[in-house]
Amino acid sequence: MNEAVISTPEWIRSLSHYKASKPIEDVARDLGLRSEDIVMLVANENPLGMSKKVRSAIAEAVFSLNRYPDADANRLQKAIAEKMGVPTDWVVIGNGSSELLGLAAQTVLSPQSSCIYPQYSFSLYPMVATVCGAKTVEVPATDDFNADLDAMLKAIDDTTRLIFLTNPNNPTGTYLPKEAIEHFLDQVPNHVFVLLDEAYVDFLEPELRLDSVALVHKHPNVMIARTFSKAYGLAGSRVGFAIAQPELLEIFNRVRHPFNVNDLSQVAALAALNDDEFIERTLENNQAGIKQLTQAFDQLELPYMGLHANFITVKVGNGDKIIECLLRKGIIVRRMASYGLSDWIRVTVGTPEENEKFLTVLKEAFSEI
Repeated sequence: MNEAVISTPEWIRSLSHYKASKPIEDVARDLGLRSEDIVMLVANENPLGMSKKVRSAIAEAVFSLNRYPDADANRLQKAIAEKMGVPTDWVVIGNGSSELLGLAAQTVLSPQSSCIYPQYSFSLYPMVATVCGAKTVEVPATDDFNADLDAMLKAIDDTTRLIFLTNPNNPTGTYLPKEAIEHFLDQVPNHVFVLLDEAYVDFLEPELRLDSVALVHKHPNVMIARTFSKAYGLAGSRVGFAIAQPELLEIFNRVRHPFNVNDLSQVAALAALNDDEFIERTLENNQAGIKQLTQAFDQLELPYMGLHANFITVKVGNGDKIIECLLRKGIIVRRMASYGLSDWIRVTVGTPEENEKFLTVLKEAFSEI
């Protein structure tokens, strides 16, 4: 039998497959546990699920799945524009904000260019840049695990075409003050595309939030990206959006596939966008969970970093052994070894009951080890 001989660029062959956590049902089967006994504190999902308004909207929309979705998600685009206070043509909808990151790379990167991103940031940044054949430049973080903006500015050269910056940051939960970001953007050359990833901005304390839309008004090379996966509880729907000046989005939309966001996801996001009560409950649960977890970590004398999102990254010693002990009892958290932080784990803030179960099993794991 003949074998296919596929010519693949060297930079594509260098990629590693992104490994996400297994579905709850698979984990339960592997561990011999019931699905309802599994506590998923690994992907920073909303532990409250999704709002009732979303459920009702989806239930009605399923009867129209024989039709193609709106190719540009116009209704959702207009609703987001109104909420964010920008013209409609300043908004683009993506299949999760992760698609928008990839589209940003495809819009400006090539094998002759480079992309800059900070150490301890979303692993998708170097991946999407490498897909384009671009050089990736990871800039070492500061001693407190935050992005070193001065060092990132110094890393810019004639080949730089894209910078990824996250605020609040994942997986460290750290935060960059608005003055620091404003100064940084003032120094970035206009030909360099800056994508400010605000996936966790909904959890940021109101007094710390910067007016990122104002930054887009000021800087035609800046795009902000947000997601419905976290605070809005729609991780499974895969909906995100970005805001940028229309000249940039006009090129961006040439790269974006039509019908990139399915009909049910558009309907779900539109309903979620207008459910302020659900967001309020989500933030209240998150703030209470942060307090519940940090009080326990303080009692256990465990260092932790960044409290500006819906997760905490905590130093536990031997991360692999702790994770193994947690997993045996149905608690799933994020391993940090791939970031060079093998002594740390990242824990999503869950419900009070989920947080308490995690803490109980964590203490048991320390006793076992």
